[in-house]
Amino acid sequence: MIGFEMSVKIHSQKRMEFLQVFEMSQAFDDHCLDRIRLQLFEKINETNTFLWQEEWKSEESLTLYCKDSRFRATMGAISILGKLIHLNRVIFEKESTDGC
Repeated sequence: MIGFEMSVKIHSQKRMEFLQVFEMSQAFDDHCLDRIRLQLFEKINETNTFLWQEEWKSEESLTLYCKDSRFRATMGAISILGKLIHLNRVIFEKESTDGC
């Protein structure tokens, strides 16, 4: 599967607004039928630094989403609420059933 991950540093006073942006992105799941997973992690040792991951069924689905106004609005909100550290496309491998 293909997707992206982005790392962001959010201004401390904008934390709640950022979490609302993420919640709104989750609400788009009904419209993003090809999105498999959406996750948000916070760095333990660095408050307000997050890793946002999305996994998509296909390269085409991801490309269309990245051109969509909802994605552009999310990126615009992030630029106001903090700073984008990195944004990378990634390949997700299926989990192994043998524990490795």
